[in-house]
Amino acid sequence: MQHLKNDSLQEVSRVRLLPISGTVGTVHTTPLSILDNSVVRFALTSAVWYFDPGDDATNGLSSTELADSLQITVYSYPHWTGQLHWLPYNPAAGQRHGRVAVTHGSPNDPGIELIQATHARSLASLVPDSEERIARGAWDANACPSAHLLCPTSLALHNTDECAGQPCVSVQLTTFVCGGLAVAVRIVHCIADAIALFQFVKDWSAVHRARSARMPLPRLAPLFDPALVDGEAAGDLACDAPDPTLLAIERSLPMHRYDWWASADGCPAPMRDATQVPDVLRGADLGPPGEPMPWADWDVFAPAAHFLVYFTPGEVRRMWEDASQPTSTPTTGAARVSRLDALLAFVWRLVVRARGMARDPALVNMAVTVGLRSRVAPRLPDNVLGSPITLVRVSLPGTEIAGFGSELGAPTLAAAASAIRAAMAEFTPAALGALLHEMAHAVNPQRTWRAFLGRRHSIVTSWQNLDAYGVDFGGGRAPRYVDAVMPSMDGCLHVMEAGPASAAPGAGRWYDEPVCVSLHLVENVMESLLKDPELRKYRDG
Repeated sequence: MQHLKNDSLQEVSRVRLLPISGTVGTVHTTPLSILDNSVVRFALTSAVWYFDPGDDATNGLSSTELADSLQITVYSYPHWTGQLHWLPYNPAAGQRHGRVAVTHGSPNDPGIELIQATHARSLASLVPDSEERIARGAWDANACPSAHLLCPTSLALHNTDECAGQPCVSVQLTTFVCGGLAVAVRIVHCIADAIALFQFVKDWSAVHRARSARMPLPRLAPLFDPALVDGEAAGDLACDAPDPTLLAIERSLPMHRYDWWASADGCPAPMRDATQVPDVLRGADLGPPGEPMPWADWDVFAPAAHFLVYFTPGEVRRMWEDASQPTSTPTTGAARVSRLDALLAFVWRLVVRARGMARDPALVNMAVTVGLRSRVAPRLPDNVLGSPITLVRVSLPGTEIAGFGSELGAPTLAAAASAIRAAMAEFTPAALGALLHEMAHAVNPQRTWRAFLGRRHSIVTSWQNLDAYGVDFGGGRAPRYVDAVMPSMDGCLHVMEAGPASAAPGAGRWYDEPVCVSLHLVENVMESLLKDPELRKYRDG
């Protein structure tokens, strides 16, 4: 297939938006949370919504009007218009290294970047609609990579230590020759995870609908208070040394603890800078080294294919029924696996088989992204902004993931799904308190990477309850396509809804609709996966 090039993209304008009034003039500096600091080096939180043109010239989306609505929305997100920056390292005053804050309220703030662009192709020529994609069962998403539809931008602390004058949020509105429009949002991960991204876009769309209908504007209530997350930490965060009891709890949690500063040997050149201890910490007590990264497992230069694979509600149900069978080593009181556990177990099996490790007795790893808002007690409000997430490690021999370790006869998903459920269950409120305590005392929060990629590793993110296709800027039209923009790296996986829901918002469950799994795998592995007869093992009928 001939893949898209970006020579049809034309930038029209680029401006910075600040709150119109009320929040400029009083300067505030707010340190980000313990967890926000840990994801500074993560990929951007990013998504693109593609909307078809209207039925006539009067009911399509206007980039000019969307820009006006965005300007109003920005008033409720003043911290996102501010300057992200490092806090000065000062151990004598208790200020640890690698901590980040945002300062906002000045007329000189970087603002939110707004780019307007045009594209010389029609939207329908770039991406099939959701019904066609689902009917195909799998779609080559590299045919329309959003990276080729986005103008270059420089965001604060993204792939750099630089931040001065750079925004932490970029919005792009791209109008296609057919009249269709793409709404793209890119945010530095320490400012927003997917939940915060979706709140922002849904707030913006609510403002736009109200303005279009000449109705009163909605009251927006995003909550930017990083201290709420830090308040969930156990123990004393200000003392010189962490609590050994809490450290022991943290160390018992199933997590990767790869140490950038212990991983220079074999590190590919593009990442080598991250393995160097900062000059200001040379001679300081860095604590015991963590685990070196297994660079031999990951060819970072190998091109990754990107396919979206679709599963019907019936397929997901049958996966769950298979995964719910008793394992050969049942655990008393084990929690029942969820539909997501079963789906992830099945995708993990497919990846292991495609990588040729179905009969490999060595461990294979999956890092699953989990949010903390709903896991602490009492739970944090859903409107809390920031990036309160971490990564859970699930590890099993390749034989067990593929099902060949079963003593019950035919391979099942039970072992892998149960391992996923058991690992997630360890992250109780008390365990999270210990984890936050350890992270608060870390010499540098970006030193540890709790995931890896390559042949024995995968990273999974799920957006299946965020209603991506429910974003409505007016007219009741669902997006033609929503791209959850993820790094194109071997082993990066993502789960979300496949298209607009058939039921009213909130009336159904995510697994009552088709589901989309986004797979980034090296090309030969992707080819093997798509040809695997197991791919449609749970097919309807």
